[in-house]
Amino acid sequence: MEKPAFQHIVIMQVKVVYCLLAAFALSVIALLDYLKEELLFALVAASFSALLIVYAGYLLLRRKKRTPPYVEWGLTILLGVFTIFGMQQETFVVQWVYFFPIYVFFLFPFHIANYITLTYSAVIFWVVLNNFDNYVRLQLLFTYIACYAFSLVYALVNERNNLMLFKLINTDPLTKVYNEHQFHHNMNKEITRADRQRTGLVLISIRLPASWHDLKTDEFENRIANAGHRLQSTIREFDTCYRLDNDDFVVVLPNSTPEEGEILRAELLTRISKSRHATKNKFLIKTETYRPEDDSYSLLKRATSLLEEAK
Repeated sequence: MEKPAFQHIVIMQVKVVYCLLAAFALSVIALLDYLKEELLFALVAASFSALLIVYAGYLLLRRKKRTPPYVEWGLTILLGVFTIFGMQQETFVVQWVYFFPIYVFFLFPFHIANYITLTYSAVIFWVVLNNFDNYVRLQLLFTYIACYAFSLVYALVNERNNLMLFKLINTDPLTKVYNEHQFHHNMNKEITRADRQRTGLVLISIRLPASWHDLKTDEFENRIANAGHRLQSTIREFDTCYRLDNDDFVVVLPNSTPEEGEILRAELLTRISKSRHATKNKFLIKTETYRPEDDSYSLLKRATSLLEEAK
């Protein structure tokens, strides 16, 4: 299984679990409302519970495919309208207000959820200040702020974990440059940009000295980590460096001409080949230019074949 597919499946499974837990909680609320003969609110709770169960099933059926956000937006708008207008008619609706930020931060990326909850909070504050007496107003706002703070902390922790997961999946742990799977992901974007803007795209392929493969593991890893650091410090700000699964490196030069690629190739050769044993540490560095018929795999294959020919 490819790493991006694995990452997507993990996130999808977490969403499914949270949807089912939320559906269970709403089912309990619906039952309590029914026992209190609050039939309208019981119906709303049961409806949201059913929608979450259907959404969880939809996620499972889609599996590797990315789901459009229409369902999330639809549920959010329904819940927002229900709570804002409902709490002005029945104070019992207030309990749903506390659920809103938790729900939104769970479903949406942090930056989007932040805008939604801030807008919603401003409206809720206005409704509370204009429809409740001082004691109830203080109680509602304090509880809502506590729920909002809890949701915000959860979202920040989740965002940090997602970033760590991204780095784990997309970055080579030894050299700290991107790995091969991220190369193909980024190259598809660069190829699309090059075609749309009609600009050049150059790929520099780099092969380690053959003598390095005879070294002990610790020495080999130290040298390859140092090579990755030198590459990163030499390339331009908008270039990106990758370590392939076979230990070759590639550097992607967007919006560049073959001449600019040759200039950087010479700089890289000078920079990373510095050693007391220059003859034993000869790097092979070649440049290849993107062609309109290329995809990321064909361009990489042609670039690495140049290294094979140069042996």
